[in-house]
Order: sequence, then structure tokens, then C-alpha cells
Amino acid sequence: MSDWGAFGAFVGPFLPELLLLAGALLVFLLDVLEVRRVELNGAIAVAVTAVGLLLVLADLGVAPFAGLALIPAGQIDSIVTPSSAPLYSFTSLGLVFQAFFLLSALLVSLGSMSRPSKERGSAVFFGLLLLATLGMMLVGVASDLLFLVLAIEVVSISTYLLVAYTRRDARSVEAAMKFYIIGALSTVLSLFGVALLFGAFGTTNLYAIEGSAVGTPTLVLLGYGLLVAGLAFKVTLVPFHAWAVDVYDGAPHDVSAFLAGGTKKIGLFAFFLVFIGPILLARWGASFNPLGGPGVEIGPLLQVLLAVLAVVTMTVGNLLALQQKEIKRMLAYSSISQAGYMLIGITVATAPAVAGATLQIFAHVILTTGAFLVVAAVAALGVGARIDDWRGLGLRRPYLGVAFSFMLLGLAGIPLTVGFVSKFVLFSSAIQAEGYFVWLAIAGVLNSAASVFYYARVIKVMFLDAPDPSAPPSRPEAPGLAFEGLGYGRAVAIGLVAVLVIFFGIDPQPVLGVVQSAAQHFVLVGP
Repeated sequence: MSDWGAFGAFVGPFLPELLLLAGALLVFLLDVLEVRRVELNGAIAVAVTAVGLLLVLADLGVAPFAGLALIPAGQIDSIVTPSSAPLYSFTSLGLVFQAFFLLSALLVSLGSMSRPSKERGSAVFFGLLLLATLGMMLVGVASDLLFLVLAIEVVSISTYLLVAYTRRDARSVEAAMKFYIIGALSTVLSLFGVALLFGAFGTTNLYAIEGSAVGTPTLVLLGYGLLVAGLAFKVTLVPFHAWAVDVYDGAPHDVSAFLAGGTKKIGLFAFFLVFIGPILLARWGASFNPLGGPGVEIGPLLQVLLAVLAVVTMTVGNLLALQQKEIKRMLAYSSISQAGYMLIGITVATAPAVAGATLQIFAHVILTTGAFLVVAAVAALGVGARIDDWRGLGLRRPYLGVAFSFMLLGLAGIPLTVGFVSKFVLFSSAIQAEGYFVWLAIAGVLNSAASVFYYARVIKVMFLDAPDPSAPPSRPEAPGLAFEGLGYGRAVAIGLVAVLVIFFGIDPQPVLGVVQSAAQHFVLVGP
């Protein structure tokens, strides 16, 4: 093979990442040249994320895009020897998560095109959005702990800046500072955990760790404990969740959509990579135990810890969401509780459970991203932030009211929505695993039932409550936008989410088949 051929073979699989980098650099270059229209910057972001999503679907073999695949089939889910210790590897599950990341970025980019045309800072917003998505894509191929933490940092630094990109809103700046401080603490804990695991195993490669013996179990326990804490901040698990509500509430609405619907999922994928391996090795027997000898099995300890975190997170998130008076804070606590459901699949760690958790993550990506985009649209129409301010919204703006209702019903897990399918698959897998995992499923069902109350309250306010006659009239920020002030970008993004919620609720097989296959390969082959 020629040098150019070898270069092309190396670069080809990373074409989606290169497109994101090129798109970000182009947006920043246009800003330097004083070409700063929201529509142009948004179109660039939409184009590169859409093409990237298409290429990732092609690599997954999804018809009719399979002919565009860039990664040779033999490189996906290939068995990696510990001695090779690669920084990255291509797995079906990693590609599935890359598709989720790109879908979230695509929806946010599309919805953000409806902001005022000459809004200050639009290049910063779209450029940082693409850079954060680039970091998320690198997380999807990571097979080394250091590479994983550095990829997460690319996302983190970009999102710290995104939260305060307007620079004129004191609440956004305050939220960004909180986000930065907590994020720095999360990174320190993660790196310290990686250092301890390196001391125990002599490597940071995930494949090598799964096949290594260790002479210092204490370092392993401390290392995994610190990694749980560091990554729990990213996933907003209780008690590491408090920052998320203030950050989501203080950030610009479109940024909140990206944080809750997109970047949060990198922490969940990191949990898949880091913790499922030890759990599976402990289940398969002491001879496969990386801790070796008569010693210690980290898997059962991790399962108990993750099970407790899952139940506490879903319960606390729902209880606090019930008490909220503002729509963004309610959605923020809802997002926290949803993380508890997803953690069930990682705790159980069977192929059906991994598939259920992944499907739940897919549902959360579209439902939460769409919900925050509706909040952005309603705020742009001049409606207040409190739930009571949304009285009669479903009658005045039926398009927004019906679409938002679909999303809330999906988050509650009501039948004929994608949220119901994902929770059914997830809870069923926990019941099939038997043992104390059945109680995880019961806790999930009870918490899902409790969440119906605060989701239904919003629907009731939108459609059954009359508007407050004493409230000041709404003042749209861009009254000249098409589609009654929504703009085509937001209208299309919200409509697309509403269609996906119902379509995959009725026929989940297109995504369920891909997710189940990816989960099966992940459990058998590993990261």
C-alpha cells in the first residue's frame, strides 16, 4: 500500500470528526471576516452534523447508507489483544453513541437557526458546539482511560464556554463558573482514579486492564471509587447532581438542550467502558478475575454501589422535580432522575440490559433535547419561565402544545411513545436477571409512575387552565420570524422530535435491532 493509501485508510474512519473540526474552524474564520449571520453559521453546523450522522449510520450498516461505510467491517468489534494496547478502537456500541451525539448536535443546531439573524456571539455558539461534538465523538472510540478523560475534557472546556458565550447575562456567567469549578473537581477525581489504576495494573488501556493481574487490591478499589465519583458528576448522579440544576437553568436555552440531551451521555458511555468489564469478569469466575489470586472481586462491589446510586438518583430526582415551579428546573431534575434509570442497565450488565440502557439513552436524547428546544421557542415568544406562565399555551400555540405533550408523555413512559418502549426493554432485562435486580426494576416502575404527576401537571396547565388576565402581554424576541414567530429551524427540529417520539413508540425495531446487536457484541468483545 502506498503512503497515500495508508494515510487514507487511517483518516477515512475519522472523516466525521474531521468534518466537525473543519466546520468549527470555518465558523471561526467567517467570524474573523465579520460574516456573522446566524443562518449561515447554523447551516454549516447542520450540514456537518447531518453528513457525519449519515456516515456513522453507514458504518453501522444501516440501510440504505451501508454503501458509504468508511470503517472496514473487520475493524468494528474486532478482538483486541491486551498487548496491542490501542488508544482507540471501533465498536458497534461506540458508533451507536456517536450517532446519538450527532443527532443531539443536529437538533440543537437546527433549532438554533431561528435565533435573531445578527445575534452577537453566534459564531462562538456554533463553533463551540461543533468542537464539543468532536470531543464526544472521540469519547465514542476511546479504549484507554487517559484518552477517555482527555476526550471528555475537550467536551467539558467547550461547554464551560458555551454556557457563558453571551457574556452579558449575569446568570449565565454565574452558571458557567459553577460548571467550571465542579467540572475541574470531576476531572481531578477522574485523573487521580486513573493514576491509581495505572499503579495497580501498570497500564491505562481498558483491554489490558481486563486481562491483567494485580498485586495491590487497595489501589484498584480506590481507583474505581474515584472514577465512579468523577464520572458521576458528568452523569449528574445523586449526590453529585446539585450543580446541574443551576447550570441548566442559568445557561441559554439552546445550550441547556445540548447539555441535558447530548453532553451528559458521554459520562454514561464512560460508565459502559470502565465498569462493565470488571462486572462481567467477576461474573464469569475467579479465573478471569483481573484482581487474581484468592483476592478481591471488584465486580460485585461495583454492582451494589451502582445499584444504590441508581435508586437514589431516580428517587431524589423525581421528588425534587415534583416541587418545582419553573419549567427548566423541573426538566433539569427530570433529567437527573432519568440518569438513574439508565444506570440500571450498567448495573445488571447483561446484553439485554445494556441494550435497554442504550435504548433509554436514545429516548432521552431526543425527548430532552426536544423539550428544551420547546422551552427555547416559548421563551423566544416572550412567555415567562414559570409553569403557571404556560397557562393556555396549548390552545394559543397548538403546534408547540401538542409537540411538548408528546415529549412529556415519552419522558413519563406512556405507551405508544419511544419512552415506553425503552423503559419496557430496560426494566424487563432487570427482571430477567433475577436476584436483587428485580428490585431495581420495581424501583424504576414506581419512580416512572411518580413522574407522571409533574409531567401531567404541565400538560394540564397548557390545555385546561385559562391564561392569567393580569399577566403582561408576551413580547417575542424576533417577531418577524416565519411560522408565527418560531422560525423554520425551531419548527422543523421540534416537529422532527415529535414524529420520532411517536414513530419509534409504534415501531421501535429500526433502532432496537441496531442497539441489541451492538450490546451483544459489546458484552462479548468488550471496549
